[in-house]
Amino acid sequence: MITVRDLEQQIRNFINHPRKQYVLLQDKAAWNMLCSCLDLIGDTELAIAAYGQNQSLEDVGGKYLLVYGILQTLFLQQDAVRNLCEALNIEYAADPVLEQIRKIRNDSIGHPTKRGNGKGKAFSFISRTSLSKYGFDLMTTYPDGRSPLFQHINILSLIENQKQILTQVLTEVLKQLKKEEAEHKAMFKSDHVQDAFPNVLHYYFEKLYETIHGSKPEEFGTIHINLIAETLNNFKIKLENRGILKAYDSVGYLLELLEYPIAQLSAYFVQPDAPTIDKKTAYIFAFFVEKHVEELIGIAKEIDEKYDAEDPEST
Repeated sequence: MITVRDLEQQIRNFINHPRKQYVLLQDKAAWNMLCSCLDLIGDTELAIAAYGQNQSLEDVGGKYLLVYGILQTLFLQQDAVRNLCEALNIEYAADPVLEQIRKIRNDSIGHPTKRGNGKGKAFSFISRTSLSKYGFDLMTTYPDGRSPLFQHINILSLIENQKQILTQVLTEVLKQLKKEEAEHKAMFKSDHVQDAFPNVLHYYFEKLYETIHGSKPEEFGTIHINLIAETLNNFKIKLENRGILKAYDSVGYLLELLEYPIAQLSAYFVQPDAPTIDKKTAYIFAFFVEKHVEELIGIAKEIDEKYDAEDPEST
């Protein structure tokens, strides 16, 4: 059975995928709220688990601390899930059972001495003799002459009810994230990133080396260095169309790194009588470009594998 902790981790993994993370990071406030919410969901799950493992206390002060703590934990966890939805622009519908848990927290340990404006609409009391790890009796009185309200608060029931509801909410959040990712991937189902690199790319580099060594005219070098530059530009466009160019730092770094040697090789072939670099340097630049293009091809294949994966969570 899936747990709140499982769902928190799956959502965390999902938003850390490069494309999704890049999109979310465009709104730093929403990103920070999202991260805070995920941390708090995980932290409150640890607190709830610790509550369940804690043995019943004999010390009255310890009982109060335990009860105060668990009710506040439930309250905080609800806030975290609601704000998580807000950060992801996913609609959050208030649940009456969760609202009742919040009311119990506010009446008993949130604002028991005065609920409401003016002289207050209600005043609540925890019966010390009834207090245990598992619950307590709560009396609420009203200044308008109504009879006091007596309730028995079953904490284990509150925990179980909240767990079931928040599991449903987080499951829906994950479902919507997967749906959005699947729709994005479907747009590029037949358009692979690695298609930007033609099968004859190795031929382009062969002609570069031949031109550098003097066995081909300079025009061959100019034609093929331009074809290589065009290939990299097509690769860049494919990534831009997917909105992931800036999501992969290594790609941006390599594309920028290749600009200088490509420019130098272009000038070398255009000005054979007064080259800006010598033959050895041209060879080194060509070799440098070739090896890093191979690295980009490897990255392109990895991106395509992620886009081809059926389960959006594996991207």
